[in-house]
Amino acid sequence: MGSTSQHNRSTVPSLSNIRDKTQTVFGRRPCLWQAKVAQAFLSRDRDILCIAGTGQGKTLSFWMPLLFKENSIQIVVTPLNLLGKQNVESLQKAGISAISIHSETATPQNFRAIENLEYRVVIVSPEQIMKDGGGFEELFKKPLFTSHIMGIIFDEAHCVTSWGEFRPEYKELGRLRFILPHEIPFLVTSATLSSAALQDVKKLLHIRSGNQLVTIHRTTDRPNIKIGVRQIKYPLNSYADLAFLVPDQWEDRHPPPPKFLIFFDDINEAIEAAKYLRERLPPALRDKIKWFNSDMTTDFKNTEIDNFTNGDTWGLCTTESFGMGIDIPDIKLVIQWRATCSLATLWQRFGRAVRERLLEGTAILFAEKDLFDKVRRVREEKKNNKKRKQKTKDAPLPPAKRPATTVPSSPSLPIPPTRNGPEALQDNEYDASDSSDEDVEVVVTPVMSLVFI
Repeated sequence: MGSTSQHNRSTVPSLSNIRDKTQTVFGRRPCLWQAKVAQAFLSRDRDILCIAGTGQGKTLSFWMPLLFKENSIQIVVTPLNLLGKQNVESLQKAGISAISIHSETATPQNFRAIENLEYRVVIVSPEQIMKDGGGFEELFKKPLFTSHIMGIIFDEAHCVTSWGEFRPEYKELGRLRFILPHEIPFLVTSATLSSAALQDVKKLLHIRSGNQLVTIHRTTDRPNIKIGVRQIKYPLNSYADLAFLVPDQWEDRHPPPPKFLIFFDDINEAIEAAKYLRERLPPALRDKIKWFNSDMTTDFKNTEIDNFTNGDTWGLCTTESFGMGIDIPDIKLVIQWRATCSLATLWQRFGRAVRERLLEGTAILFAEKDLFDKVRRVREEKKNNKKRKQKTKDAPLPPAKRPATTVPSSPSLPIPPTRNGPEALQDNEYDASDSSDEDVEVVVTPVMSLVFI
């Protein structure tokens, strides 16, 4: 293993060579970290972990090693079929043959073409690559084919843990380490991997450690995106808080709104919100805003992505179906409707905005009013006031003063003294202390820092 490792490293191109050739083929000069990912991949003796922000160019690092190894292929495991289509198109522009394998393209003819190395890149979902009796199971049994696999790339790797409950094939991906030759490197990449999620991914995929793992960690900051939070003021099912996108009395002469995405965690909410915004437009323009979700056909999704990219569609009310990795450079506004997703998901969605770094965009979280500190404080104050009033209401009444008793005048029976003067004041003081609020419970609610826009 040691001599093989030294031989692999001695034949690996330099960083400057990698950057120069990438510029020639793709028309883009890669960053140093991208070249380092490619160089580690070409060494074939280590796994690679790459964490970098959305839109920073992780995908380019997948393809760069192909420029230095003819008759080799990359297999990319991706969560969304739309990503496969987009990557295939971008690779074809660079003269690299690629195919996306999903339920409609997993044909015997395509698998024969893959085996014959007609494609340099194969993009596939977890369901297809781990399918029992499927085409990949047969391919991986053939040493001649596996000898041409340059590496396995797990794109959007945070899905390995976060989507494993409803897409169980994600939990099976670790078996690839024992099915394929051990020297085939794994590249794990994401923009949003927490420390806990990273450990889970490494364990599940059997990622190597120590000097057999290269870690490249870039910032996930997107300084060209302004981020803010707005309180939802109107009823949730009215979607009236989104009215600013289509001002009142819209006319054809008005400029269109900035290209926008609104993310929902419920399909019906996305549809109803789109209907609300469409009703604010003249009939001839209502098809400029659409809903987009997993219930739609692949053809519809592909067509709508094209329409959205070229500006024929102004905005989409969407779910996770239009999410990770989709590369449209000029989305100026991204909105998350309600605080119902994880922080990692929120950051992924905000990262759809202005992937062209020279542009500036905005990302807004519309959050329920119950999550805001001011609303919580007002509610707590009302609650405490209610407790005080209730305690006062339930307090025992002061002792009633006994009426004066008429006693027959007799020298042997003196008349009892009446309760006046200092004694009466003492009674009043006692009554007041019994209705004290010193023992009223005060609930302190943890505060959450929010940025208001």
